[in-house]
Parts: sequence; structure tokens; C-alpha cells
Amino acid sequence: MANIAKIDDLHEKKEYEAEKVEVDAALSSSPNDANVLWRASRLYFELSELSSDKPSKQASVEKGLQYAKKAVEADDKNGDAHKWFAIMTSTIGDYVSTKEKIGSAASIKEHAVRSLELKPNDPSTLHLLGRWCYAISSIGWVERKLASAPTSSYEEALEYFLKADGVTPTIRNSIYIGESYTQLKQTAKAKEWYSKAASLPVSGPVEQKLHDDAVAKC
Repeated sequence: MANIAKIDDLHEKKEYEAEKVEVDAALSSSPNDANVLWRASRLYFELSELSSDKPSKQASVEKGLQYAKKAVEADDKNGDAHKWFAIMTSTIGDYVSTKEKIGSAASIKEHAVRSLELKPNDPSTLHLLGRWCYAISSIGWVERKLASAPTSSYEEALEYFLKADGVTPTIRNSIYIGESYTQLKQTAKAKEWYSKAASLPVSGPVEQKLHDDAVAKC
């Protein structure tokens, strides 16, 4: 029987090696449980974030995407499964061609929107949709023509980021609000949000790097 509570407790504490032991045991006992599978995907996302070795990062992302795909297949009505499939499909974009990355954009949004339908006001899904809109808005004209990219705007991205902040403020999300205001030529507003990002509590090396980035932008 999967010890979901222990997995979540270790994840909250960022004790990822101990969490991996529990996740591996859970996968062994419950290999088709969507709630175990998306947690495995979440774990491999965090492991990829912590690694500084590109091949290792990519391997973790690929593994996380596999687990997320299995989670959706196991339970199509699980909002977290759809969320992690969208997150990992987006993350794998760092390791594929621009055309492939743009080609997967519709699928990312589809699963993120489905996740939000199943789990309304989930801050990480709102942030993900903001990131999607921001990335689509940043695609160059030539790339857009070549890959038939979908459309969005920095205003739409900002709307999602602000909704996410209204639920749970985070350093990463606050930085993206600042970036959105920068793209919209609202420099004072951007500085305000970089300052907010820099003022939020830091937990772990990934957030420390985000904090440092925010301080540099203030």
C-alpha cells in the first residue's frame, strides 16, 4: 500500500532522496495508481531542478514525463495527473527543437486547462498557464510562421500570474509578474514585483537562485 502521506511530508521538507525511496516502494506496490504516478513525476521534476548536469537533468525530465503520461492514462479525471503532464511536456521543451516545442504547445494548454477544470484555482496550474501564455507571446515572427504557433499575449500571461499570486505568492511567480510588466513597458510595476519576489521567504537552493535573480532585477 502506497504511503502517500509520508511521500507528501518528505516532499514538503524537500528530502528528495528519502522521498525517492518511498516513491519507488509505492510504484512497486501500486504501479497503476494515478496518485502515485503523478507524485513520481513531481519528484523527478524536482530532481531535474536540483541537478546542474544537463544529461542528468534531461534524464530526470524524460522519466518524469513518462510517469505523468501513465498517470493520465490511469485516471483521466485526476487534475494533478493532467497538471504534471502539462508541466513535464513543457519542461521537455528545453531539450527539443523549437518546432517540436511549438508543436507540443496545444497539448500543454489542453492538459493545463483540464487540470484547472478538475482543480479550480490551483496556483501552480495558474502559474503554468501564465508561463504558457508568456512563452507563446515571446515566439519570434519567423518561428511562428514556420511552426504555425498558437497565439496569446503578455496581458493574458499577467492575468494568470496575478490569479496565482492571489492564491499563493511565490518567488518564481512574482518574478514572472515582473517580467510580464517589463514586456508591457511598465517598468515601475515590474520593479515592484521583483522587490516582492526578493522579499519572500527562501526554501532550498532553487528558490535561493530565484531570490538572487530577483534581487539583481530590483
